[in-house]
Amino acid sequence: MGIPWVEKYRPRRLKEVIGNNQAIAEILNWAEEWERGEPSAKALIIVGKPGCGKTTVARALAHDMGWGVIELNASDVRNEKKIKEIALRGALYQTFTDEGDYIMTKKGGRKLIIFDEADNLYEGVKDGDRGGKKAIVETIKESKQPIILIGNDYYGIVSGVWGKALRSLCKLIKFRALTRSQIVKVLKRICDAEGIMCEPQALYAIASKSGGDLRAAINDLQAIAEGKKTLRLEDVNALGWRDVKNQIYQSTLTILHTTSFWDAKRSLANIDETPDFVLLWIEENMPLEYTKPEDLVRGYEYLSRADVYLGRVMSRQQYSLWSYAMDMLAGVSVAKDEKYAVHPKKYNFPSWLLYMNRSKNIREIRDSLGMKLGRIYHTSKNEVLENIIPYFKVIYDNNEELRILYTSILHLDENEISYLTRKDPRKILEEVKQKKNEGGSA
Repeated sequence: MGIPWVEKYRPRRLKEVIGNNQAIAEILNWAEEWERGEPSAKALIIVGKPGCGKTTVARALAHDMGWGVIELNASDVRNEKKIKEIALRGALYQTFTDEGDYIMTKKGGRKLIIFDEADNLYEGVKDGDRGGKKAIVETIKESKQPIILIGNDYYGIVSGVWGKALRSLCKLIKFRALTRSQIVKVLKRICDAEGIMCEPQALYAIASKSGGDLRAAINDLQAIAEGKKTLRLEDVNALGWRDVKNQIYQSTLTILHTTSFWDAKRSLANIDETPDFVLLWIEENMPLEYTKPEDLVRGYEYLSRADVYLGRVMSRQQYSLWSYAMDMLAGVSVAKDEKYAVHPKKYNFPSWLLYMNRSKNIREIRDSLGMKLGRIYHTSKNEVLENIIPYFKVIYDNNEELRILYTSILHLDENEISYLTRKDPRKILEEVKQKKNEGGSA
């Protein structure tokens, strides 16, 4: 494999970037504020799912503005000393050309400091990392240069004491995952540049498998198309689906196995699922893993707190509380005193979801009856289901004349009749038909 296509075809200018137009406009406006010497915020925090273009946009911004770049990665440099050595030095009065020459700020030179994977910063002592967030806060406060922090998990960046300071110093920009059609557009452009004839269905299949991650889609395209003249749909079948069920399974495994809150939190940040769905998985499988009663009690306490936050999300539409619910779910990892030596062979799909799936038809039938009767009685569907249906079923089951009448005027089908009575629905429908033919009231 030659040059990675992700780098080969990475947009160099903002106008070449696909998607997130509003976010890019906000970032460009912020950069122009810096050029005027009046930034509304010294730093930006750009967050979004992997592969949505966050780092690409930051680099393209520097190119369009004529700025140099200092790019750091929190996975490699995250302690206070290293950040001050590199980032703080570049953030003060002088900046650098890409050749290493100093340019005084008063001469107009600027350097964009990009801090990627900023959600991996720590603020305490962990594996030798000391004060990473503190150093970033100090760098932003003293900076004479624009700074961008990039991460997947906003609350991983702004959690804790120094994280709170970051939130007050930075402007938040949110990126959305790319749509399938946007990803297909990029893939088609790459195929044209590589001289590859491609079936549209093949590109749509790759985009569908990517889950909104453009980087993953480009890597998949290169893996199956490089060196070929034609790309067909059957070539894509070699790719494995990025299975959501597998992602949630692995996150549940991490949470219930680890005793590290941060490992659990990072695991949750890497899945595209809402906390209510994650809660069901943990609730279903925690009793299989946590065999000590005291561990289970503490685990359920975390789940109950998560459920409280989710309830407030539903009642107040405050989706910012999702992050707190996720933190409570990650807290299940520290509910146990120690790791268990013996683990269950497999985890179960949430039984509540299985029940709801099986009962879907019944609920649809009830809803249909509720709407039909609601129109007759001039009341709401919920009122019918709660206060009318129980009595109506008794009348329908025991009064043949009314049964035929209501079956006719409500246009009941076999499923709805079966819900109301144990009598043969086909026989009832035949009676209604016969009554009509006789010119009766039905």
